[in-house]
Amino acid sequence: MSNVKMLCCRSTAFLVAVIMVCCSLMYYPCRTHAAVKKSDEELKKMSEEIIWLVNEARAEENEKIKAENVKRAEEGLEPLPLLKPMKSVPYLSDKARERARETIFKFSHYRPRWDGKEDDMDNLFITIVDENLIPYSGAGENIAAGFDNAKATFNQWKESPGHWKAIISPSYTHIGVGCAFDENSTYKYYWAQLFISYDYETFGPLEDEYIPERYKTVPKDTGDINGDGEINSYDLITINKYLAKMLDLNDLQIASADLLKDGSITSADATVLRKYILGKVKTVPLTMDEYVSQLADG
Repeated sequence: MSNVKMLCCRSTAFLVAVIMVCCSLMYYPCRTHAAVKKSDEELKKMSEEIIWLVNEARAEENEKIKAENVKRAEEGLEPLPLLKPMKSVPYLSDKARERARETIFKFSHYRPRWDGKEDDMDNLFITIVDENLIPYSGAGENIAAGFDNAKATFNQWKESPGHWKAIISPSYTHIGVGCAFDENSTYKYYWAQLFISYDYETFGPLEDEYIPERYKTVPKDTGDINGDGEINSYDLITINKYLAKMLDLNDLQIASADLLKDGSITSADATVLRKYILGKVKTVPLTMDEYVSQLADG
């Protein structure tokens, strides 16, 4: 990367970081008492959940943008850009975890330093990212502390205008999220989001980039528990394995398996599904009264 390009990247990152530093001073981390340590895998899973929440928030924001663009079109104004889902990069999440660990010692957008010098560009948060691996054109960071779950931490950022602005920024293309735990620290759990603006046209796709999916199985309708678009014996096998605690279902699958719509999955739902597959029940979902009625009519 040319020196001019690198200077531009660093300058952009610095300006964004200054905004984030100001925002982070507007709230205090939530103090957690008697925190229970989670495994590294659990910390990574929570970090991935943050990325789901970010992209779901961006999708929700798009609905507002679309409504605003209707008004802008009537006024002859240019439409606002829609938000694309941010892509996750394992390298960025590794660096975000490292940043989360650093905030245990220094809750700041400047990294800990031991040379006695004042904070400057040399220890800005973005220096943790190797520009040769990710030649970014802009960068931002959100940090938080105190909560031991993704949703509460995300809501911390959502309630802060500056942090929320980073989450729904159309400029950012990639994200990394990390969480760290230190039993002997003040707030126990520490979180970091790294946002990157990246030029696809110039550099092409980043290695191992992907859009995390909350739901790998998406049912098409009630009873289609395995998400293949059909209601058959495979779905019956799936619900019976779930009831036997042989597998887990995501919340969409649980909603699909609740054929009686009573808020719980029991052997009664499996029975209804079996009757539906055999043609003895004509429609699902249905109430217990409707179920009994259909059996009587059949």
